[in-house]
Amino acid sequence: MRGYRRLHSIVTQLFLFFFIGTTLPVLMMGFLSFHKSASIVEEQVGKVASLTITQVSDKLNMFFKKLDDSSMMVLNSKVVHGILEDPDLSQYDLNLKVKEGKDLLTSIMINSPEIIDVYVFDIKRNNSVLSADSLMSIPSQWESAWFQSILEARGQTVWFGLSDTSYLKQTSMGFPVFGLGRAIRSWDTGEIVGVMFFEIMGDVLIDELNHVQFGDTGYMYVANDENRFFYHPDPAMYGKRSPVELPTGPTEYEWNDKKTLMIPSRLNNGWHVVGMVPLKELTADSASIRSFTVWIVLGSMLAAIGIGYYMTRKIGNPLVHLSRLMRRSEAGDLSVRCRNVGPSEIGQLGRSFNKMIEQIDLLIQRIAAEESEKKKAEIRALRYQINPHFLYNTLNSIRWMAKLNRTNDVDKAVAALVHLLEGSLGRSGVFIRLGDELELLRQYMIIQKYRYDHPIELVVDCPAGMDDVQIPRMLLQPIVENAIFHGIAPLDDKGVIRVVIRRQQEDAMIHIEDNGIGIEPEKLAGLLDYERNRSKQGMTHIGLSHVHQTVRLYYGSRYGLSVERKEEGGTRVTILIPANGGDIHVQSAAR
Repeated sequence: MRGYRRLHSIVTQLFLFFFIGTTLPVLMMGFLSFHKSASIVEEQVGKVASLTITQVSDKLNMFFKKLDDSSMMVLNSKVVHGILEDPDLSQYDLNLKVKEGKDLLTSIMINSPEIIDVYVFDIKRNNSVLSADSLMSIPSQWESAWFQSILEARGQTVWFGLSDTSYLKQTSMGFPVFGLGRAIRSWDTGEIVGVMFFEIMGDVLIDELNHVQFGDTGYMYVANDENRFFYHPDPAMYGKRSPVELPTGPTEYEWNDKKTLMIPSRLNNGWHVVGMVPLKELTADSASIRSFTVWIVLGSMLAAIGIGYYMTRKIGNPLVHLSRLMRRSEAGDLSVRCRNVGPSEIGQLGRSFNKMIEQIDLLIQRIAAEESEKKKAEIRALRYQINPHFLYNTLNSIRWMAKLNRTNDVDKAVAALVHLLEGSLGRSGVFIRLGDELELLRQYMIIQKYRYDHPIELVVDCPAGMDDVQIPRMLLQPIVENAIFHGIAPLDDKGVIRVVIRRQQEDAMIHIEDNGIGIEPEKLAGLLDYERNRSKQGMTHIGLSHVHQTVRLYYGSRYGLSVERKEEGGTRVTILIPANGGDIHVQSAAR
């Protein structure tokens, strides 16, 4: 019996596993060495290639930024804007400004020898008005594709790819060129008044990029934002669309039956630099280890199959099963039970797991019941909190109206108060139609009319269909009372309270705004803290936090109140509740 228990002991099973496992490291070392060396080589190759791409990208960014800065000199030139925008220039003044403009363009070309031509076109089609080229002999550009592209960019820099044909003169240049264009917009109206175009020699850029190579067949290319080649080692590919989609990061790709590492980098002008790194050529040193490890791998596989089968049946499967049960219990499924309750340590672990889950389940049920009863008690307490100051002031106002023999006003005020108190009792349940709640609010405003000397107007904007939304009874009155007492009463002028109801997908938003003095910013932080307000100010100053707490208890922490101070003056309180009633947390609290 004792030997049977030892045989099922996890200690014995692990001993057998490690005893057999000690014979494998020698056989596996060659295999692991190959993979380790290959991964290190590939990692280092990737780092070197990435560093190379980064360095090339930095050079290109500096090159393009220099050209872009040159275009900004034209864009910000008062001389250029004067030529394009001032219709009252005399011929003499125009000639002077044209000369100044040519001097500016000439200085730009002197500082940037790679720039071949700079032209500025008048949008009124008076031909090119500025050019460093004194001949200015270029064909009409108004309908050209590059001209229209610049107009559509509305002042943003537009780059044009390498071409053997001049964009401006439309003739063969004998060497590749590329272009930069920008629309010139009026400083006063923002309208486009001119177009500038830089034609740039591409030899310097191409010579720099041709020196970048990875292995014997690896290369680098530059593509624009449409994935068309700006630069490629094969000039015939200029302007053509790349057959390979741009990756978002270093990606291995099968290209011409070769495993290639693509390393992208994005330039500041929106173009992409992509390195095509042939891994086979750059990792050839690790191939010599491969043949040595083949036989070792085959022998190791046979041993691993036997050991793996044993471990799976004896230890692996029960542990995997128990691990899955634990994950399910972590996700909230407390109905899971472990079937493996044998005499081994794993079986004892399964029995302990089952007992633990049962105890947790009982504890959660007990806590849930206690929390439910606590929420019910809190909601009942919140429902019957009525501001005694409101009743005192209202009855005192009715008393003075009675002394003054204002019988009709006394009748209206008492009727409104009775209607309001009857609505607050909620004999028909906790919830009420929004339309009925708004009617109670109107009755409340009748009472307020007799309390204050200056008029207070209630404006309600409730779209059709929203008046059927169910809300907790007497939810709006405390907020309106707070707006009158703290916001409008100190004004000594006409007050306006606006209630706006809107639907937002599956939720309803109720905005209550006033034109009062507005809440002080330093008071906003703790305004909705129910416990702090109740402990510091008593039960007569908790209107907003009362409503916030009530909504959260009914609908959960996603819903509630938000308070903000309006820029034009006054305060806005927003209540967010489910438009269809939602998943009410404590239904039984309504009884």
